[in-house]
Amino acid sequence: MACDKDFIAYILDKLAHAPRFTARPMFGEYGLYADGKIVGFICDNQLLIKPTPQSLKLEDMCEKDHAYPGSKLYYMVSEEQLDAPEVFCDVMFDIAAATPEKKKKKPKK
Repeated sequence: MACDKDFIAYILDKLAHAPRFTARPMFGEYGLYADGKIVGFICDNQLLIKPTPQSLKLEDMCEKDHAYPGSKLYYMVSEEQLDAPEVFCDVMFDIAAATPEKKKKKPKK
């Protein structure tokens, strides 16, 4: 089941205090970006945050689920938890800060 565009708008609205978030279509679902770096996915109307050393503080707060069949387990953020998104925003910005910049491709000769 694909995400509703209304749900994408809802997630971005909940994260609105941090306008550095964007969502882009990806493989029929959406990738969630913080500062231009992917920090999670929005799949089947669920927000899923990447499992990284920076997101370990979510271990006791969130259930885990697969973003897609065969994927690793991601932290699943419930709609109730989004009523206070500060912790999740902080974690996602930490993930983005720890993610290296993309290497620029060399031009073909």
